[in-house]
Amino acid sequence: MELTKELLIFEKDMRIINIKYNSKLDEKTDSELVQLYKKTNDTNIVGEMYTRYAHIVFGICLKYLKNPDMASEAQLEIYSHLYASLKKYEIKEFKSWLLTVARNHCISFLKKQTKEIVYNDGDKNSANHFMESDTDTSHTKEKQLVALEKALLQLKPEQKQCIELFFLDNKSYFEIVDITKHELKKVKSFIQNGKRNLQIIMQEYLQNKE
Repeated sequence: MELTKELLIFEKDMRIINIKYNSKLDEKTDSELVQLYKKTNDTNIVGEMYTRYAHIVFGICLKYLKNPDMASEAQLEIYSHLYASLKKYEIKEFKSWLLTVARNHCISFLKKQTKEIVYNDGDKNSANHFMESDTDTSHTKEKQLVALEKALLQLKPEQKQCIELFFLDNKSYFEIVDITKHELKKVKSFIQNGKRNLQIIMQEYLQNKE
């Protein structure tokens, strides 16, 4: 996966900001810049503040996500939220606050990967919602579990292994890479294709049982 267009624009903007505004802003402290931004709404101030610690933010993202491209995209997302966050919160120590934001962003991303639901198309009566609904009857849940077991057996071995690790064992993408020795993009492909195949197989099974 290559760097996104937005990231390239971001990097270009950072270079321009450094050249044009560094002489005016680099002598100010972080606290002074925070207050100045709140008063003036000058987005160039945010750029100046962020570039001071961008390399540290990237390092944190890389430490958690273990992938340079993902770390770069996370870095861009964190930067994009600064405009609103700097106005919303009272920030006494910008550097420590920013690094905490970066860590929390990465942790949140990783948790989201492990909690993603197999299917979520909004139809509570279909197999797609079997892992989410708390209102399903025991009979319906039993039918869905049987359908799931049968569908898993029909998946390709790689898809079955990755699906079980991701959804049943709550492993992250990166843990699955370590376990299976597959590349990250292959793990994601196995999970994506496996989910689609599960949906088809389960729907066919449940329809035949009606």
